[in-house]
Amino acid sequence: MSPSFSASRPLWVALVVGLVGLLAGLLLSLGQGTFFGGYLMAFLFWAGLSLGALALLAVNHLAGGSWGAVVRRPLEAMVAALPLTALFFVPVAFGVQALYPWADQAYVAAHPLVEFKVGYLNVPWFVIRGVLYFAAWIAIAWFYLRNAREQDERPADAGLLGYRMKSLSGLAIVVYVITVTLATVDWGMSLTPEWWSGIYGLIFMISQAICAMALTILLMTGLARTDAKVDALLTWKRLQDLGNFLMGFIMFWAYVNISQLIIQWSNNIVETNTFYVLRFDVEPWRGLGIYLAVAGFALPFLILFSRWVKRQRGVLAFMAGWAILNQVLHTYWFLAPEVGRIGLPLLSDVLSFLGLGGIWFAFVLRSLASRSLIPVNDPRLKHPPVPAHAGGHPAPAAQPSAAATEVRHA
Repeated sequence: MSPSFSASRPLWVALVVGLVGLLAGLLLSLGQGTFFGGYLMAFLFWAGLSLGALALLAVNHLAGGSWGAVVRRPLEAMVAALPLTALFFVPVAFGVQALYPWADQAYVAAHPLVEFKVGYLNVPWFVIRGVLYFAAWIAIAWFYLRNAREQDERPADAGLLGYRMKSLSGLAIVVYVITVTLATVDWGMSLTPEWWSGIYGLIFMISQAICAMALTILLMTGLARTDAKVDALLTWKRLQDLGNFLMGFIMFWAYVNISQLIIQWSNNIVETNTFYVLRFDVEPWRGLGIYLAVAGFALPFLILFSRWVKRQRGVLAFMAGWAILNQVLHTYWFLAPEVGRIGLPLLSDVLSFLGLGGIWFAFVLRSLASRSLIPVNDPRLKHPPVPAHAGGHPAPAAQPSAAATEVRHA
């Protein structure tokens, strides 16, 4: 199917920004020994965006509803970047010794609690598990993308292919939850191997969902300005659905963060309290934590509670961009103290973030531009029949489509 829009200029801009940023970040941090810390934070955020899209795509097929068919293409484009994020993992594998205290034998010998975990926390198993995680995620992504492609090419089998994707979505969600939980323990929580939390993986999962949904809203509202089909299908009702998802995810994100705080603080154990003692007693972590509570949850919740806000494309797009920014800051607040940062991000951190982000976004744009923006054979999108001409008389007026009716009522 022919591409629906031209992404050549933004694609090349994103790619150039990505490559230059990554190279500049590497060169700037070589003498400081800070590259791997900034790179790990960027890797977890951008790989998390693709993983969040994978989870939403599974929910999309499992739940049904026309809103899911409308936003399929941006989700599929983000999911298609998972093999790229697997390549992003390679520097993390090479930087284990620089990143993780448990890779230092002297540290392990001095900390009996960490020594107890060396059967799990060791370099060979760390790398092997990373390979297995990406193998599982890429296999799920391949399943969805292959069936989506076949659905585009085989209209007669569209219903069967849609049912096939729906039938395995429950299993895909289970695999996602297990693997992302283990991956965040490996890549994030083990930066402080004496500290633990049973909600750590869930916090990252809901953050991934917020970012994927927010970026989907940004892409759909942007595409609606240039593509008439997307514009017709992105009705106020569907915008409201997307806004409700974003608000719900933000509410759950606040809930799991507060739950972890209550559980950890009420334990009154040194090994668990240190995470929040550092972030509550030391600047700028305390100030950033207050910002996240107010601007990351309270204000977005109050604003998105309005039905009017969720039906306005420009306002909803602004809220989506704000949500992504807050999750970037949340990732930094969660990980930066563990990789040796004592305040604002280093320039090399920012460059690494822009570098991976530019390369990732260029790949997503390329995937998005390679196919029709609307999955026309998706059974969830109902198309009115084309009226036939009989006996030379004019055909009766066609009934307006559901999308057109919704646009007119909006």
